[in-house]
Amino acid sequence: MFKFFAFLFIVNFSTLSVHAKYKLKEVNVVSNGKPVRIFTAAELKSYDGSNEKEPIYMGIKGVVFDVTEGKRFYGKDASYNALVGIDSTRAVAKMSLEPEDLTSDVTGLEDTHLKALDDTFEGTYMAKYPVVGYMDYLVEKYPEKFANLETVTKVEL
Repeated sequence: MFKFFAFLFIVNFSTLSVHAKYKLKEVNVVSNGKPVRIFTAAELKSYDGSNEKEPIYMGIKGVVFDVTEGKRFYGKDASYNALVGIDSTRAVAKMSLEPEDLTSDVTGLEDTHLKALDDTFEGTYMAKYPVVGYMDYLVEKYPEKFANLETVTKVEL
């Protein structure tokens, strides 16, 4: 139980923005240097904290963040390691570490969970961790925005 409340505190500590519903905002392509990296679920799994020499990546809403700086929370055997190496959108929305919530699927979530997801996404992850890429399902959803991956350097959500 303590771990759950600690999770709530850590994830929500700096979440101040307010969004009524979970919506993937319009995707805009802007230039900022490095080419966009697109991850499959299998590729993202390689960055789950099990290899000390690799960074730790976590997907939320299709955006992949480098959470290596939070290794004490997300690293191997750490409290929230279950959230990394995957797109854990649903788990973040529900503030859950249950295996059935470790997915990108937000189907059936209540408005309170969707608001918590948006608040946490903007106020914590976008504010604290570098974006290193995007999940392949975003490419499928917005193919026109990812049409020229060689020249795309960042996709803003």
